[in-house]
Amino acid sequence: MLLEQLGRIDLNLLIILQVLLEERNGSKAARRLHLSQSAVSKALGRLRETFNDPLFIRSAYGLEPTGRALALQQQLQPILLSLDNLIQPPEFDPVNSEREFVIASMDSAFTLFAPLYLSELKRQAPRIRLRYEEWTENSLTEMSQGQVDIAFAVRENCISSDYRLDTLPDSICQRVLAVDDLTCLVQQHHPALREPNWNLEHYLSYPHVQTYCEGRDRWMLDHKLAEQDLYRRIEATVPSFEAALRMGMHSDMIVTLSRLYARHATQVYPLLQLPLPIGLDSISHLLIWHQRHSEDPGHRWLRELLLSLIMSKLEPAATTHG
Repeated sequence: MLLEQLGRIDLNLLIILQVLLEERNGSKAARRLHLSQSAVSKALGRLRETFNDPLFIRSAYGLEPTGRALALQQQLQPILLSLDNLIQPPEFDPVNSEREFVIASMDSAFTLFAPLYLSELKRQAPRIRLRYEEWTENSLTEMSQGQVDIAFAVRENCISSDYRLDTLPDSICQRVLAVDDLTCLVQQHHPALREPNWNLEHYLSYPHVQTYCEGRDRWMLDHKLAEQDLYRRIEATVPSFEAALRMGMHSDMIVTLSRLYARHATQVYPLLQLPLPIGLDSISHLLIWHQRHSEDPGHRWLRELLLSLIMSKLEPAATTHG
């Protein structure tokens, strides 16, 4: 049946028919449906016209269904059950769910945040699956198309940046996980460590390794320097922060990255920290998702768990409820 034809049928009649089939009594059906007996009688008349069949025959025992009515009952029950399931609020049981969530993330965000939530997440939801994808210049589009559930992203808090919080599409919801700034890492025997007065001139005199991310290899730092007609000597561009750290370990190239991530890096790699010798606006680490998922119980469970665990375990000074 075409939808246009179905639209001409009052679907409430099917509910009345099902109750009449269950009760086999007009008065009982009326009470159960909170309708008058007259309204039920009129509905039965319309049902008879719709199906071109008397549907019920009065007897000493009440309403006896015809063969057509009994055949309709077999079809009606699963249909009405499906409709009932359709309108019920969806539920999410983390203990038994086998749902897959797609998470987009830069490698630095994965390294920084995954240890804060992963063990507890898997304890609460041992059967869910997590599929991680690299955060790229296409990730926002993929999120809008439903290919990415949730993402960790970074935005610059500089009014002149094209990558501010308020440049995200209106359809993208966001929560700030932490406000951060930039610092420098160098290998343990780097000549910069012997500079008596570490300053911008020294910083620019050494080679740098740059991370290519989200379709760009120039950041707020580079634009700030360019305003003063200053430039870093970038001798290598790599696709991940982990690669940048390894480049810095084995050369005199300076790695410039977020302070939170640098804290992790110095625990894992033989690198030492130097302050970034230029004033810059902060950056924000974000958890983002498309607004279509806002009321999805499973999605809401996931993001609330991530937010709670990450923000409780990061340094208090770095977190914000923005």
